Parts: sequence; C-alpha cells; structure tokens
Amino acid sequence: MKMKYFFASLVLGLASVLSFANESRMGYYTISPEKVEKYAEQDLLKDSTKVFKILEEQKAFIYESRTQMNEKFMELLKAYPQHQKIVNNFIQTSWTVREDTATDAMGMLNTRTYLDDYAIDSLKWYIIDDAKQQMVFSQQAYDFVLKMRNVDFLDSIQLHRYAKNLLASSFKLCSGHVHNQSEYIDAALESFFAKKRKNIVDSTREACSEICKNQELRKREKYGACMERKCNMRQIYSNVGKKIISDIQREKKFIDRYSGRICSDDLWKKSFDRLDSLYSLYFKEVVDFSLDKVYNNDDASIILNGKFSGASHKEELNGEIVGFYPYWYAGDTTKWVDFEGITRLAYYGLKADNNGSLVTPSGKSALTHFDEKDNYEFVNEAHRHNVKLDWVVFKDDWKNVSLESFFAKLTGEIDEFLNKKINSSFQRFVNAVTFNTDELENRGDGVTLFFKNFPKDSSSTSKFNNFFGELKNKLAEKNESVYVNLMMNQFDLSVDNHQLIADTVVQVLSSGIYSYNNFLNLLKSEKNETKNYLYVVLNEPVSRNKQILLNDMSLQLDGLDRRNVLNSLVPVVWFDNVGWDKFSNDALYYNDSYYNFGVGPYATDISAKDSCVVGGNLGACMLKYFENENGDGSRQGKIASFICMHRWGIRFVCFVACVLLVASVAIVVVVVRKKKM
Repeated sequence: MKMKYFFASLVLGLASVLSFANESRMGYYTISPEKVEKYAEQDLLKDSTKVFKILEEQKAFIYESRTQMNEKFMELLKAYPQHQKIVNNFIQTSWTVREDTATDAMGMLNTRTYLDDYAIDSLKWYIIDDAKQQMVFSQQAYDFVLKMRNVDFLDSIQLHRYAKNLLASSFKLCSGHVHNQSEYIDAALESFFAKKRKNIVDSTREACSEICKNQELRKREKYGACMERKCNMRQIYSNVGKKIISDIQREKKFIDRYSGRICSDDLWKKSFDRLDSLYSLYFKEVVDFSLDKVYNNDDASIILNGKFSGASHKEELNGEIVGFYPYWYAGDTTKWVDFEGITRLAYYGLKADNNGSLVTPSGKSALTHFDEKDNYEFVNEAHRHNVKLDWVVFKDDWKNVSLESFFAKLTGEIDEFLNKKINSSFQRFVNAVTFNTDELENRGDGVTLFFKNFPKDSSSTSKFNNFFGELKNKLAEKNESVYVNLMMNQFDLSVDNHQLIADTVVQVLSSGIYSYNNFLNLLKSEKNETKNYLYVVLNEPVSRNKQILLNDMSLQLDGLDRRNVLNSLVPVVWFDNVGWDKFSNDALYYNDSYYNFGVGPYATDISAKDSCVVGGNLGACMLKYFENENGDGSRQGKIASFICMHRWGIRFVCFVACVLLVASVAIVVVVVRKKKM
C-alpha cells in the first residue's frame, strides 16, 4: 500500500513539474505548411468504406437497449470521431431502430434492440448527409492560408486578427475605388466555393457507390439501377449547386455593400464585425487546423551580425524608431540587424513566471542565463552602434498569482537584471578618466511590460499602477535615463462601437490598465524624468488601423492630455514581409501623424536587397521614410561608422593626446622661464 501511495505521489510530482515547465516556457505561433497540405486532403467521407463495413457487421446483433447499442457503436467508431455524433443521434431517435418485446422462459418481458438492412441503409445516408454539411473547404481558403506560411506571430489572437484583416484586404472592403469591382468579387467567390463544390460532389458519389455495391451484393438491386436512382450525378450537381449558389449570393450581397467604397471608421468596424461570420464559417477552421505553437527548448546566444551595419542615425530620425527582435531569431546566423534605421532595439524574449521571477523562453532563470558574457554580448553590440536596448517582459496567465508578492519580486528582478554593468573595463576606465557620463553601461536601457489578460477590476488596476510607479523610482535611482514602457494590442485599447451607440445609463469605454486614461495617470504619477512609452501592436495588414488608433485615442482623451499621450504613443507594425508597397505608403502617414514608430520582427536576411522593396530591408525603409530634414536617406560612410563604433578608443587617444599636448606646453613654458632666468 505504501508503495502504491509512493508511485501516486511520484506521478503527481512529475505532473506538477511538467505543468510548471509549460507555464514558464514561451511559445509563438506560425502556420505549418505540412498541416495546410494535410487539411487540403481532408475528406470526411474518405473513411466511409471502413465505417460502412463496421455497420454491416452489427446487422441483426441483439442489444438489451438503445443505450447499450450506442455505447457499443461509440467504441467501434472511436477511430472515426467525425461520425460519432450523428450515429448517436440516429440510435437514440430513429424509428428504424428495431425494438421487439418477447417473453423468456421465466415469463419475464425482455426488449431486443437491433438494426436490420433498412436501418443500416438509413444510417449510412444519415452519415453521408451529415458529412456533406460539415465539409467546408475551398481553393480560396487553401490559397489564403498559404499566404500566411512564413509569418511568425506573438500569439494566436494576433494570428487570427491578421487573417481577418487579410481577408478584408482580399475583398477590398472600404478600400476606395476598385477597377472591375463586380468581376473581381464574382471571380473571388467562385474560386472560393469551387473546391467545396468538387469535394461535396466527389465524396457523395464515392459514398453512394459503396452503398449501391452492398445493395448488389445482397441481390436487392443492380448497382447501375441503384446509382441512377439514388446517386444520379446530374441530381447531385443540381442539389449541391443550389446550396453553393445560395452561399455565394449571401456573401456577395455583403461584399458588394462594402467593397471598393469609402467608409467611415464606424462603417469599417461594422463591416469587420460582419466579416467575422464569413471568416468563422469558411476560414477559421483551416487556420486553426494549420497553426503550430512552437516552444523554445534551447536558449541560443543572440547573434545580431552588426558588422554589416553602421551606427544609428538617431540625430536624423524623427522621434524614437524601435525595432522588435523576437527570441526565435536567436542563433540565426542568416540574419542581421540594421542599426542605422533605429534608435532602440527591443528584445522580445523574457517572461515573468507566477512568482515574479524573470525566465528565458525555455523557462530557465534569466538572471543566470544572461550573466554569461556570450549571452549578453549582443547588448554591448547594440551599444557600440549607438542603439539602446530594451527588454520586453511578457505574461498572459494570471491564475493563482498573488499580485502583491508577484510585483514585489518582479521589481527586484528587473532592477537586478537591467542595472548590472556589462560594458568593458576599458570603456569604464575611459569614462572615468575623461569624466564622461556614459548611458550605455548597463545590461538594459529600458523595460517594456507586455501583460495580456490582466484582471480589469479596480483593485488589480490599483496594484499594477502602484507597482509601475515603484518600478520607475527603483530603476531611476541607478539610471536616470531608463525607460519603463507598456505594450498592448490595439483591440485591447479600442472603443467598442456598440457602446458608443447604445442608450445606456453607464457607459464604460475602457477598463483596467487597458485604457489611454490609465496610461495618462501613469505618466502624471511620478515627477522623475523616467520616460514612458505605450507600444500598441496594430491589427495588420489593413492600413486603416493606423487611423483608427488615433481616432480611438481621441474618443477617450482631448486637449493637453491627448497631446501628452500622443507624444508617448508608439504604433507597432508586425510586418509580414509581404506587403512592401503598402508598408511604404503607410510609412509616410506614420511619420506625419505620430512622434514615434515601432516595427517587428526587425532582422533582415543577409542576402536581402538594401532597399524598401519586396525581399528588401526594413532598415532601408526607416531611413527612407522616417528621417527628418537633416537626413538624406543615405548610408553612413565607413570612416564615420568606424569612429562611432570605436568612440571609446578614439576618445582615449584624444584624451592622451590632449594630456601630452598640455604636458608639452607646460614643459616648454618651464624651459622658457628657466632660460629667461
């Protein structure tokens, strides 16, 4: 017995360890090409031959009740879960299930339940009809998901919102004038439903053929006559066509209404809400089926390949230009970071566990991992290019978290993590002898809190705000130039259009930490010089979201408050590496309308073109569209780049030269005075 309890405790212990490991690890989402192809081959009736054989084997088998029959069939069909529900419904409700009452030798009444030929045939047709209704696949959906294959997403919500925006773009919803609009919509919808039509027709024909073969084997009806009577292809095409035409007409009516027209923000939101139903019916399933959550099991050293880049053009760039570098690029030697086009690099690769400790994507202690020189050296590399390095701290699960102890622990962890000096002894010596205050000494120049699903009640919000203020003060004690930022998704901050038009007594435009008003209070709460940014990850790839972001903020703030928040607002585009033309067009708007800008994932293939075109470099886009009047979009010269990246050595040489010069002058003065004497 003791041994039994020991093994039980061991299993529970292992389960808790595995649960903690999953809770600590970070994962990102991507579309799996293998799953896309597997989905393309799906056919809910492809196993009908095997299923029908199982049904045939149960013919005339006696059960004591429908419940017993159903349990047996569920066991037999466990390998075909797509058919279990309809079989269950049939057994429980169909009048074709035979139920005979007989008296046994003891004079007791017994009910015998079984399926005869007629019931078996009826059940087969039930399965066919149910599968036809469930099969939702089209060439359009297949091609649509293929476009998402090479994009990595922070979470599944971002992936789905990207997919819906991609769908809106494909139908040109609220996009202005579209040439040959009607022809474009007809062609798109026809392609969209073509594969669905073929799948239904082919699968129906195959399943019908199996039934008619069995009919002929039992000598009840010739195969040809059965197929002509029950599986006439003309009739199948006609029936399927009626359903497809109805679907096309319904969706075309919606698309006709919004495609190629100029829309207000309210009308755009309305059309996007309506698009949800189209997306849910025909796209969400294939997207869900095709996505993979990729966990990081090994924390590779981060390689920025800065040798390919010059130093930051921060004096010529408008505001802060922030590049987001995701942890899954770590160890990738085929990419490089273009430091010339940004002022700050934000590393997305830290997570806070339930205790408030910082961990790496694989779940290891971040303080331990980044204490090793090979793992923190990329920070020095960014600093050599005159670019500051921020750390993004992520958390999305708040169950079983004590906020007071969590925030207390996290404050200490971030302070210890950021404020450790990692620059070289030579740099510190140069700073000391030249009396220079260098901001680029620590392991980090700022922290960005990316808290998702945080509780919205007033108590939790108050605790967060207190933590935010205490963190700012703690970090500023050792580094006055430190940045403490927030990062949120656009839809968390947006105004619900239904609340704007609802005739309610109390209107809540936002709640908890996810509001511009709360961020404004955080800006006003402390008098120190610590800078705070609000990074807002936009719903791409629809250009309209850049305008909706401003309008949503204007609904919640006005006057000086609006200007203060706008100065700290950083729209973040999660670029798909596809829509280069659209990004170029939007970049001008961002530069004109916002003080700052962020983009990710920020890294470029070594073989990419050094221009803002397809297969190009985002850094080139930053230099082209975000430089002020002092910049010309050109690359930094090799001499200027060398001087900037080796500025400590050059500063020391200049210092020594000045000391020698002063000493030489002093010696000359002394010698001259002695001669005069």
